[in-house]
Amino acid sequence: MKKCLLFLFLFWGIVLCNNRRILPAQEADTNWDIDSLFENPGSENGINTVEEPQEPAIPTMRDRVIIEASYNFLGGFSPGWTETPWYEGDRDYVYVLGAKLEALLSMDFQLTQYFRVWNAFSFSVPDSKIFALKEFYFDYNFGWIAFLRAGLCEVAWGISPNYPFTNLPARIPDSITDTNNVGDSYLAKLDIPIGIGGLQLLAMTRYGYMENTGSPEFEEFAYGIKYNLAFELVDIDAGTFYYHKTPLRFFISLKTTLGNTELYTEGLAAVSYETWDDLTLSGNIGFVQDLFNGKLSINGEAFYNGEKQSQWWRPKSDTLEEDAPFLIEGLNTALTLIFRPGFFGMRIFCQGLYAFKEKSAWIMPGISIRHKDQLTATLTVPMALGSRDGTYYHHNMDKENRPFSITLAITISGSFRYTL
Repeated sequence: MKKCLLFLFLFWGIVLCNNRRILPAQEADTNWDIDSLFENPGSENGINTVEEPQEPAIPTMRDRVIIEASYNFLGGFSPGWTETPWYEGDRDYVYVLGAKLEALLSMDFQLTQYFRVWNAFSFSVPDSKIFALKEFYFDYNFGWIAFLRAGLCEVAWGISPNYPFTNLPARIPDSITDTNNVGDSYLAKLDIPIGIGGLQLLAMTRYGYMENTGSPEFEEFAYGIKYNLAFELVDIDAGTFYYHKTPLRFFISLKTTLGNTELYTEGLAAVSYETWDDLTLSGNIGFVQDLFNGKLSINGEAFYNGEKQSQWWRPKSDTLEEDAPFLIEGLNTALTLIFRPGFFGMRIFCQGLYAFKEKSAWIMPGISIRHKDQLTATLTVPMALGSRDGTYYHHNMDKENRPFSITLAITISGSFRYTL
């Protein structure tokens, strides 16, 4: 399988010789994502959740305040079975009817051309935390030579919308001794533009760091460094990330465009931080293509995971707030199709994931109809197929962990923006 990874890099050598166009500078939050099915970030069982305001770039003016709010009212039902109908044995029928109210309020203060403060609060009913601080950080501009961001916020690396294995900052465990010790993650990052790219230095805490009853220790910080090069032919990111008692990981990612097809590939090497052995390699190759003037979008990806399933895997996920399917060892594939007929704001979609070693699959077909950009009706049928011992069977997208269900939801959403 390591030969297959070497083939990926040879493949990109051919791409570099033939490509004529380049994607914008690589940022993880601009990736094509399954959430784009509903044209707003965040989904839960294929249902819209509250839309987060788009964070503006640091402007040059001063004494500017932006207040932005978004609202989401959701109602629906999700009948299903505790076992899929085609299995022998008990078939207990489960009926779920519910509603959820969400809101996000953000305040962006540009105090000077060098100093900016951002904070966002979330409200959710019937969640246990009705009011919560979502983000609170500052940006400081060192004369356009370097840019500092620090506070309660998140950073994302990598490209893949299906298997974010190179999103190394998200792979810090909650706690070495207590995986239930959850809390906020604090970070500081310094971005330094250099030529056609830039350098990013990162230091961050694990979740629950400040909730530790003992004295926090410096060894509990994680450290990372990433360098970006935006060539005319290809955009490249390379970096490393270290956190004690977890593997030391190095990654490289590349993306480019051939015609109307976006291509990307990523590689990851992990080694024991104690013995400096047990080298493992992981890699992927994928594409995103729009056909028929954007009416049909296709994303396909093949991913090989050389690391065994690890308790350290913690992706950022809006579908499951605290957990998500582990990265499954061996060869994995993903395919997403989105068809836009062009009337009633309709989208017909299907996403599927398959793990060859486990013979386990997850499939979600569905349809959504949007009216006036505020009201959306969504029907999805998430299914876990294949081996009953597989990861997708035990960690499927349904929070009730049912291998098969039907979800019908109606959402009404909107946003407001005011500049002072």
